[in-house]
Amino acid sequence: MELNRLEWTLNDKLPFSSYLRSFQQKDKEAWSRNILQTKLELLCIPTKIMYSIADEVFKGNYRAFLDLKIFDSYEEVAIYGKLVSRINDFDEMVHYLTNYLDVMENWAHCDLLSFKIDRSNKDKFLALSEVYLKDNRTFVRRLGLMILFQMVKDGSVLPIIFDRLKKLKQENEYYVIMMAGWLLSECIIQYREQTLEFLNHEKELNKKIVNKGIQKCRESRRMSEIEKEQLLPYKRKSFPL
Repeated sequence: MELNRLEWTLNDKLPFSSYLRSFQQKDKEAWSRNILQTKLELLCIPTKIMYSIADEVFKGNYRAFLDLKIFDSYEEVAIYGKLVSRINDFDEMVHYLTNYLDVMENWAHCDLLSFKIDRSNKDKFLALSEVYLKDNRTFVRRLGLMILFQMVKDGSVLPIIFDRLKKLKQENEYYVIMMAGWLLSECIIQYREQTLEFLNHEKELNKKIVNKGIQKCRESRRMSEIEKEQLLPYKRKSFPL
């Protein structure tokens, strides 16, 4: 099927869906559905193929494709998400991302988003993250944290990350806590002194997030065994996640 095209119309929806089904792997559905926890139709298309399809669509009139809102399967939603996260113009990206949030129904749909964040749009992404963290949808809040995760190499963002983590005291959703734990662990690994000082000072942080962050550090190959042992006193008494 020609994917790099100047025009996409409603008449292309069915042929596109049929094209995707040519890559279907039914024998992997049970395993994949257990991992992804999706309620959508699942074709189990290899990730490499799925992303290459998105790459080809993006070379053409990707806007016309996105406007079709083809959301019948896990893969169709994922391709939409990959296309959205490749859009350079922030306002245009947010326009399509807003549509995506309504159909993003599992952790993988969230985590496949990889944004182009730089100095020109950093403040806009930080503001977007703040809005998403207040959303009542679990995976939108997870995305708010993932945006921060993609910015963690910028040391100037560290105080903002700490502030956002403080506001998650009442968070209890598994998939949000997991991403917050990943974010905290990355802060510990990259900014150990500042982050441990933060943990020492902030006694009212979400216990599950703190413990998950420490767990992820102890599972990491980027820390020495001594450094891992030194984290144990920072664990908080909590029910297991």
